[in-house]
Amino acid sequence: MRSWLLSILTILSISFSLSGQELHTRSKKAIEFYEQARDLDHVGNWYNSYDLLKQALAKDGGFDEAVLLAHQILIKRGDWPSADSLYAKHQSRVEKDFRNRMLLDGAFYNYSEGNYDKAFELKASIDGTVKEVDQRLFELVKSSIDYAREKKEEARQVDFEELEAPVNDQSQQYFPSITSNDMLVYTVRGKIGRGDENIFFSQWDGTAWTKPESISATINTDRNEGTASISADGRTIVFTGCNKPNGVGSCDLYISYREADAWSRPQLLSEAINTLYWESQPSLSQDGRQLYFVSKRPDGLGGQDIWWSELIGGEWTPAINLGSTVNTSFDDCSPYIHPNAKTLFFASRGRPGFGGYDLYRTEQTARMEWMEPLNLGYPINTHGNQVGYTISADGWAYYSENNSERQTKLFRFKMPPDLLPEAPVFALTGYISDADNKEPLSAEVNISDLMSDSTLLITRSEKRNGQFKLLMEANDAAYLYIKKKGYLLYKANLDELFDSTGVAEIPLVPLKIGERIVLTDILFEFNSAALDSKATKELDQAVSFLLTNPEVKIEIAGHTDSQGNDDYNIKLSNSRAASVYRYFLEKSVPKENLVFKGYGESQPIAVGTDASLAALNRRIELIITAISK
Repeated sequence: MRSWLLSILTILSISFSLSGQELHTRSKKAIEFYEQARDLDHVGNWYNSYDLLKQALAKDGGFDEAVLLAHQILIKRGDWPSADSLYAKHQSRVEKDFRNRMLLDGAFYNYSEGNYDKAFELKASIDGTVKEVDQRLFELVKSSIDYAREKKEEARQVDFEELEAPVNDQSQQYFPSITSNDMLVYTVRGKIGRGDENIFFSQWDGTAWTKPESISATINTDRNEGTASISADGRTIVFTGCNKPNGVGSCDLYISYREADAWSRPQLLSEAINTLYWESQPSLSQDGRQLYFVSKRPDGLGGQDIWWSELIGGEWTPAINLGSTVNTSFDDCSPYIHPNAKTLFFASRGRPGFGGYDLYRTEQTARMEWMEPLNLGYPINTHGNQVGYTISADGWAYYSENNSERQTKLFRFKMPPDLLPEAPVFALTGYISDADNKEPLSAEVNISDLMSDSTLLITRSEKRNGQFKLLMEANDAAYLYIKKKGYLLYKANLDELFDSTGVAEIPLVPLKIGERIVLTDILFEFNSAALDSKATKELDQAVSFLLTNPEVKIEIAGHTDSQGNDDYNIKLSNSRAASVYRYFLEKSVPKENLVFKGYGESQPIAVGTDASLAALNRRIELIITAISK
């Protein structure tokens, strides 16, 4: 029996039994048996309670409340034939609204079991009012039955496969999360669900999965650690920790960082995210700077809601509810944010679907504004619960599913292309090293879109091999900046940097007198010294470089294209250099580290009359003139 069906039937039964209405029998003995049965039903004893109800009905076969409760208990036991027979036996004797309630409960049960035609038949038989039912739930059940019956006929061809050994070697493994290099991180619970939760990982080596291992003795303890999300670069992990000594609520979110091969001691996330209530099911953006998660805090829309927070200046912003486009008054959970940071997959049981939790996809149109969610369809969604999905860079959806032996195993399928974002995501790998001695370097990697004036992601390369990994959409306006103290600011167009293999070797030049940084991205309009609206993103990267290396003194050299006479171009280039000089001063770059000068058209870097070549010559260069101790 589906747990979500049980919970809803239980809620409805409690609302009915506490309604305070006079019972429909005059038999005191029948009432006594009924009240005992009702109490046993509340604690999940559906066998002794049913025996008592049979005794109540033997005293009065027209006892409406006893008939309805007996019908519900048989459904909770998963014994639909007996529940159907009970309805047939008593339908002529119970009042109409009780009969309609039995029809609704039967329709809901068959819907939850995937028997959509039978559910439709029972729903269609309801005539008039229904006894003690939440109207919102009633409408959702009716619309879901119609939806599932119709949409099942539009089934896709999807092939599901269980992950091969040595993965799935435990009785329960669930909530997978995958990195850009196919390291699968997931929760393990042994002893057929009676053990504590721990986080494990397995690596796809191109032909097989490696033997699963505990992710870290620093992270896993004798408490519950689970439902983890690892960033695409494999450097940050957020996980759920329950009943820990330093926790805020029953279950809280913790974060850990990996440097080389070791994970840091987990830190409890701040009260911007954790509350006295239940927080779980995190999903990190690929650079680990955005966090989606699920919370039961009371200021949501109802039940479990999906929330969002962003890491800015080393602090997480107060969590924001994703709003009514995503969240419903019922339970919404299991978010997965795609590497493009715009496409969100999540599970909900508050929308028309196929039963239990269904999977949906939505797209972010503006900051925290979302499109109407799309049901992923049958057979991705079925009458069971679909939760805990993650999607690899090459479009494999990983998830967990229960089997008849009370085991939970990991599976995957190839996500249909039309359900993935239109722009494909490519896996890119860079290796940063010292240009002189070839030693690998750990450095900050920043990807910015100069057309939209936005930062796409920030990550770092690893110290041991200088490696960083990205999952990116093709974008000819995206530029990669690399910053490290003691080295020249590195800049390259993302699409031009990586070859067809998706790999790039990136040497960083140590700071030396005479080295220069060339800023060419249309910093000025034609014949103007005013900074272009796109210039500040480029200049802010330079500001960061200068503030990180305060020992560096530079000359801001202005250059023009060849249009206009020499004197005019000298004055224009000097004015442009002065504009950058003033901008740097406004950003707190020390005045004594800066001088500026205009060179006019005398030092072109591109020759020709084409407009794009002329734009390259309208540039600013930052030339290192001195390096103080």
